[in-house]
Amino acid sequence: MTKGNTYLKYILCVFISFTVLVSCKSDDFAEETEDPVVEEPEPEPEPEACFESGDIIVSNSGSDAVTVLDSAGNFKRTAFNVSTALGEAFYGMDINTATGELLLVVDPVDRVMAISAEDCTSRNFILSAQLTGNLRGLTQLTSGDVLVVESNVVERFTSAGDRVTSGGWPKSLQTAGTQVSAMAGGGFVLCSNTTDRVGVYDSSGTISGSLKASGIASTTDAMGCIELLDGSIATAWSGTTDTVAIYSSNLSTTLFTYSNTSVLAAPGGIAQRANGNILVVDRTFHYIVELTSDGTYVQTLGAGLLNIPEHILVVP
Repeated sequence: MTKGNTYLKYILCVFISFTVLVSCKSDDFAEETEDPVVEEPEPEPEPEACFESGDIIVSNSGSDAVTVLDSAGNFKRTAFNVSTALGEAFYGMDINTATGELLLVVDPVDRVMAISAEDCTSRNFILSAQLTGNLRGLTQLTSGDVLVVESNVVERFTSAGDRVTSGGWPKSLQTAGTQVSAMAGGGFVLCSNTTDRVGVYDSSGTISGSLKASGIASTTDAMGCIELLDGSIATAWSGTTDTVAIYSSNLSTTLFTYSNTSVLAAPGGIAQRANGNILVVDRTFHYIVELTSDGTYVQTLGAGLLNIPEHILVVP
């Protein structure tokens, strides 16, 4: 073999080796530089609702705020507050069955607000020139009509917020009403701290039976009253011997009572949980007392979170 052929063969071998090497490296590089897997971003969490089923809502006249607690009594948020400069405060509350909004009495710039369950936005629900007294209790009847306690009368409004003047409304049922609560049968319970009674009324405002007094010495102010799930009536009496009393549906029989002034010193509005337990606010200790439906003490809730609590509501 000539020297020229040997040199050519050498060059050819080098070229082949280089081509194979480059080819291998190119394949490796291709494998190493494949497009990375792009993960889909996690969706943004849904914003938390203003209030939801089981939450406890409390109106406070001391802080001019509506406080939302979870079912365990932990603070969730302030749903709404008003101007302290105007001396405004919140009292009676109920859930609008048509819209899910919280209906809320504001005094003394008298009106009823509606607070959205979704985002706490608010609107005026009732603005009436006839609402000029001390607004306290509020409830929505099974018919959809809304009752508002105004000083010594009970005003009635349609579900659209229009004032009802037929059928004898507004009605003078008790003096200085405190809480009014709808009943499953279409009527309502009303109590007061000047007439110092609790009464059961049908949907037209006609009393069923007689007004009930506490019968407890120096403890006469009926500050809260509701129909319980079993049809009995719970009433919070304020005075020397602060007492929560549970009566039969016609108020003729006292079924259970709870009294311990070291725990409950100034009872106000009453509500009931889905499990049957009773919640009553204390305006002196600024918390909620929980009782079983037979008047047995369970616990206190919301200590340090409330300021002169007035009314209370458990979101259905």
